[in-house]
Amino acid sequence: MAATGSSKSAQERREAQREALRKQRQSELKRQRTVRTVVIAAITVVALVLAAGVGFLIYRSMQPEGPVAVPEGMSADQPYISLGAPEDSGKPVLEIHVDFMCPHCGNFEDINSEDLATMVANEEATVNIVPRNFMDMQSSSGDYSSRAANALVAVYADDPANAMAFQALMFANQPGAEGLTDEQIEAFALEAGASEQAISDIQARTYEPWVNRVANPYGEENGGGTPYVEIDGTTYEGWNQPGALREAVLAAGGGPAASDGGEAAASDGGEAAASDGGEG
Repeated sequence: MAATGSSKSAQERREAQREALRKQRQSELKRQRTVRTVVIAAITVVALVLAAGVGFLIYRSMQPEGPVAVPEGMSADQPYISLGAPEDSGKPVLEIHVDFMCPHCGNFEDINSEDLATMVANEEATVNIVPRNFMDMQSSSGDYSSRAANALVAVYADDPANAMAFQALMFANQPGAEGLTDEQIEAFALEAGASEQAISDIQARTYEPWVNRVANPYGEENGGGTPYVEIDGTTYEGWNQPGALREAVLAAGGGPAASDGGEAAASDGGEAAASDGGEG
């Protein structure tokens, strides 16, 4: 009888162990199902979020872009700011493409800034400036060309008379890859005579969309690099000689050099004729 009781007790223990193992397996399977459900739900949520984001970006890309802000009196598709003689004056048209990050543009400004200021002040030519930003990635901030171009347009919009002085200051203090800070750009704008409205537009980057969507694409299609110079639609490359650019512009408009030559010839001819006539 004792052996039978002992055998039954051992069997009960084995059954209890098997039951405990069965419950443990069921518990583990339940835990795994729960983990799978949570993971699948999380993946589904992430996928839906990503799909929604991509869908929104696609939707945005298909929407027409809004109008760009431009200075008063300037059409939204005009790719330059205009200084000097009015565009309908018949004076030569000098077009200059610059990027404030471009070292060669700094050389151009150093050689020609005084002559440019004279041509603008005396309205010897229509001077069109195309501010580019294709060298943004050359600056450590990744946007210096854009910030500087926007600032030039902001100063121009505030008062065109201050634009050339601002451009000269920016190139006279042209930085390396670090670029100028917003505060430095604003200080040069004020030094050039700009008002607080210009500072507000510089801070808001009001004209950067125009630079991105109008001026820079135009520059890519016409000239490509910087500095790029045209006189009456013809590329001009002799700007690296002091005084040569202004001489070329004046010659294109029949300016002082041509006029002086004509007057001298007429004077010499008249004197010769009078002299010859007297002698005869």
